[in-house]
Amino acid sequence: MSANFPTAVLIDGHSLAFRSYHAFAKSRKGPLKTSTGIPTNICFGFLQSLLPVIETQKPEYLAIAFDLGVPTFRHKADKNYKANRKETPEDLIVDVKNLQEILKAFNLTVITAPGYEADDILGTLAQKASAAGFRVKILSRDQDLFQLIDAEKGISVLHLASGKGSTHQEFGIIEVEEKLGILPHQVVDYKALCGDPSDNIPGVEGIGKKTAVELLKEYGSLTEIYASLDKIQGAKHKRLKVGKDAAEHSQFLAKIEVNVPLNIAIEDCYIKRFSRSDIEPLLEKLELQDCLKKIPDLEQLFSQLEGIKSLPEELDEVENDIWFFSAEETKAAQQQITTKSEIKPQIIDTPEKLNQLVNILKEQTNYETPVAWDTETTSLEPRDAELVGIGCCWGKNIEDIAYIPTGHKVGKNLDKGKVLDALKPILEGFDYPKVFQNAKFDRLVFRCQGIKLAGVVFDTMLASYVLNPGAKHSLEEIYIRHLRTAGINLKSYGDVVSKNQTIADLEILKVSNYCGAQVFVTFQLVEKLRAELEKADENKSSEKSLH
Repeated sequence: MSANFPTAVLIDGHSLAFRSYHAFAKSRKGPLKTSTGIPTNICFGFLQSLLPVIETQKPEYLAIAFDLGVPTFRHKADKNYKANRKETPEDLIVDVKNLQEILKAFNLTVITAPGYEADDILGTLAQKASAAGFRVKILSRDQDLFQLIDAEKGISVLHLASGKGSTHQEFGIIEVEEKLGILPHQVVDYKALCGDPSDNIPGVEGIGKKTAVELLKEYGSLTEIYASLDKIQGAKHKRLKVGKDAAEHSQFLAKIEVNVPLNIAIEDCYIKRFSRSDIEPLLEKLELQDCLKKIPDLEQLFSQLEGIKSLPEELDEVENDIWFFSAEETKAAQQQITTKSEIKPQIIDTPEKLNQLVNILKEQTNYETPVAWDTETTSLEPRDAELVGIGCCWGKNIEDIAYIPTGHKVGKNLDKGKVLDALKPILEGFDYPKVFQNAKFDRLVFRCQGIKLAGVVFDTMLASYVLNPGAKHSLEEIYIRHLRTAGINLKSYGDVVSKNQTIADLEILKVSNYCGAQVFVTFQLVEKLRAELEKADENKSSEKSLH
């Protein structure tokens, strides 16, 4: 996914409506009403939050999900689910109905689904949009939606602050960890442990937020916590053991369903022109003067967004892609990148350059600074893959990177057999320490090429797993957690290779830059991860000595 892939903004209509209602209904001035007594808390507050997001984010696609106010599959599974909620006030029902008329007059897509909540609709749309190549941003004040955040899939949450106004902060992995102390994929298990009083989700009796965070940091997931129950001592052990059924039931209630049967696709939710004759009478009836004043500008903006509407496969790649950061981090990372020289590996496309590289690798390789390697192939299944190129990094300088093209359809390749013959003593030599991200894959690739890889002393993926079993372990995720301030332009395979393409179809320079960043990051991570592993070992030794 690339930074200029189309943006789909998904709106948690239920959350925004209640936020608006409570922000204004209980104000000192009293609830908002027209001169004829029509309640407008929600219409006013909702538009105050929504319209600035459209103006700033400029999404080509937008959908708004609402609850239907009828029992869902969760209510059927647990009669106590949300049973603590007060009956919906009549003025709120009227206000929401008027709001939905306004949204439809703006030609915005409103979606509901019997038996499901707005969160489930948003989760389903987010997954489908991401899979189709969209950048997804979910507008809500509900922290439940943090579980949908996924850097690899380009899904973030525009989290609204409590109260009035349109202030929101874009939440990615890092922001969630800073706010809750856990990662997005742990949110469900967090609620399974400590519950959620607002939804009447029980959790484990006696396990609070602080303990839930501590358990998830140590064991990674609810499954691993119960698999390690014999290692947990004292009151926590007893509470977890007694509360196992409650934890699993709470986990079920807290998990957003992402396979809701919907009769609309994200591609149908594009922003389109609206008619003043449809929207202005509604706004005048509800006396929403601020919104009426914005109509000319909104009319122009909606027209522009419809004009640039595009689907993912129609877009070009962007070289400086750091879409997985929040808005603030993106700006900072761009500034960091501009202060650094762009990673441009040496392209090894002559026998002379290959001989020079082999000599460098033989001289530079040692246990303290093992060489980082990566293979580029036509398939992610190593047994079916053709070798397209090999990348390596042997130092901390951006000049210490090389890429050897062997199977590109366009450009100057070196003969694959001669390359492997030249590298074989190094690749098969125990005296030449190597590091990989997911060495298992590259080992199989080399084996299929007749190379018995040896001397692998470190795997960043395995190290990441040891440090945090419950986390995700793609190179991009590891980079974000451990090395994000380095300002390296790191892309995933999906960023570079479009549908119906293999990496062999791409020009050599593009792949060399992609592969170069991969091996450069892998090399930089070794020192960082080694230090963290040593620290973890020291902490475990200290704990044992105390016992």
